[in-house]
Amino acid sequence: IGLNNLDFHYPNRQEVQVLKNFNLTIEPHKQIALVGSSGCGKSTIIQLLERFYDPTHGQIVS
Repeated sequence: IGLNNLDFHYPNRQEVQVLKNFNLTIEPHKQIALVGSSGCGKSTIIQLLERFYDPTHGQIVS
């Protein structure tokens, strides 16, 4: 799975950029952990991977 140059803002809060130029590659059969402070985008990344939202810019490849 790859997240390539993702930008994202929630549709109802377009003035707040949640992710900017975010990149992540997850190799098959690997486990990862998303760790960070509250509000840094961990849940947003999961929601993007699950296709609850589309990125503003960039692509998600599987």
